[in-house]
Amino acid sequence: MAPRTDPHPDIDVLIGEIADMAPLPVVAVRVLEIADGQQFSAHELSQAIAADQALTAKVLRLSNSAYYGFPRRITTVRDAVVLLGFRAVRSATLASCVIETVPGGKVLDAMQAWRYSMVVGLLAEVLARASKRHQDEAFTAGILHNIGRLALDQHRPRQLAEAKRIAEERALPAAEAEREVFGFTSSEVGGALALHWNFPSDLAAVVAGHQLDVDALPDPESLSAYVIRARMFARAASITDGFETPVKRQGPDVWDQPLVQKQMTQSGGMDGILDRVDAFLASADLKR
Repeated sequence: MAPRTDPHPDIDVLIGEIADMAPLPVVAVRVLEIADGQQFSAHELSQAIAADQALTAKVLRLSNSAYYGFPRRITTVRDAVVLLGFRAVRSATLASCVIETVPGGKVLDAMQAWRYSMVVGLLAEVLARASKRHQDEAFTAGILHNIGRLALDQHRPRQLAEAKRIAEERALPAAEAEREVFGFTSSEVGGALALHWNFPSDLAAVVAGHQLDVDALPDPESLSAYVIRARMFARAASITDGFETPVKRQGPDVWDQPLVQKQMTQSGGMDGILDRVDAFLASADLKR
């Protein structure tokens, strides 16, 4: 089923509530603008982050965490951008901002939900490195793909709990249970939120379409395809957001390809990915 192109009126109400109660920080909007431009400037990114003292402290804490494992202490945002790379600092910044804006934690366990999203991000990055496509966007897309469900958790917890109950009792796909309760899916909410926040078009498409079947996508090497494959691989490893259920892996598939296996090995396998995710979340001030 294709994602809706006409937003459900209740989605507009929800997006308005989120915008009023917890708008995306200005610095995140600026970081997205920089990332979407043709020229990536370390100076511009550093300036945007440094304008927010609380975010600067978070980025430096994350930069010095075991997640990156850099051998010497990083003391400025500019050093972080130069030493860790534009992509790494941008992703850490956006993740910190969105975690603060839609933390979850009412129906879903916040730590579990964001752990799952981080794993999906790193797995999507594995596919991107193997194919040498979407390397700048894959990790960020994976982290942010589930923001719609986290927004529902924050602003419509009673209905989300009902959708979760229906999905469990009747063994329904999550999207089907959500549509039965809300009249729309969490991916549609996420897509509307991504548009409201002016996400780049490729990133907004991932958020809006991540519940689709990968075979329904016109481009099997699209950013959306990488995130869908990553989330299915995570679920096959019993890593979920607490709403989705684990699945059995259907193989052989893209994860058995030599280049992908090489990138997985370089990432330390699933154990290495989980260690990095836990180090990130331990430094992100995420409330359980």
